Amino acid sequence: MSALSIGFDTIIVGALALPWVLLILHLFFSENESSVQALVDWVNKLSQPAVAGVLLFAVTYSLGSAVSRIAQDFFDDDDLHVGFGGYSIQVGVTETSIRTDVYCQALRRGVVTEKPSEPFADERKSFGVNDSKCEYTGRWIVARSHDWVTGQQSLATNLFRLQEAAVLLKGTDATERMRQFHDQIMVLRGATFDGFIAFSLLLFWWSSGLHSRLRWAVPLLYLLPGAVALWHHLRDRGGDPPYMEFTLLTLAAAGWYVLWQRKPKDENATDSNPAHAMIEVRIPYLVLAIFLTVAGFLGWWATQVLYDQQVIYSYRALSESPSK
Repeated sequence: MSALSIGFDTIIVGALALPWVLLILHLFFSENESSVQALVDWVNKLSQPAVAGVLLFAVTYSLGSAVSRIAQDFFDDDDLHVGFGGYSIQVGVTETSIRTDVYCQALRRGVVTEKPSEPFADERKSFGVNDSKCEYTGRWIVARSHDWVTGQQSLATNLFRLQEAAVLLKGTDATERMRQFHDQIMVLRGATFDGFIAFSLLLFWWSSGLHSRLRWAVPLLYLLPGAVALWHHLRDRGGDPPYMEFTLLTLAAAGWYVLWQRKPKDENATDSNPAHAMIEVRIPYLVLAIFLTVAGFLGWWATQVLYDQQVIYSYRALSESPSK
């Protein structure tokens, strides 16, 4: 039971990934769907709930572990940015940018102490209350170089990690709320990533039923950002695994494969094919998938802010508490 509680959030993420795994089996391996059904029937015939539970645990935990790692990089990847003139367009909502913004807000309110004995005490002064260095935190368009913003976020991350480690050393009881926020972040982040993958597969499936050549442009929504992010990744930090870039490029390739495999027989046909209409995806399914994805993303965003604030405020309380 203790092992189950330790990996409970990972199991939830893996369980939420099962729908898009089934979509992959249906879209790319439809001729092998009967094999999956045969496997399920074989497990049922065994009449061994323990065996079924172990298999389900192994699948969901392994899948959840992989999805959690990819989602963590997906929500904290700063490779997707485009510069023009003196500006830079970048993703303004990442884990690091959220943390930097929370850190700047806490400094403006005087929450963060500046003891000379603490690490990075001199660097912390660069976040001065009247300094303009916090002006571009959390922005999608910045008027300065991307490298400058990255350095700002790196400093905030280093300071935060030190404070987080200091608070976590106080034990489980003192950090129970922090751990709850951390678990929620992992679940919501993984659920949002699962929703994004499911929505993308449903989008490709739906667009394959359109009698228009414009449907071939749908995978470009994934190819262009993936190519831009991959170029920046290889140029700036080629040593890190390109999780986000791999995901976007794989989705683009998968989209074109689905469009080619399920394309209407007559490109110029005006009447829908009855056989093809049977496998069309309805618009409400797309709306539901994108709604759940956005809801999970907003939940992750809010929880990430709460977690960062909890760490910063807890560190302030510990630093001011009398030593025993």
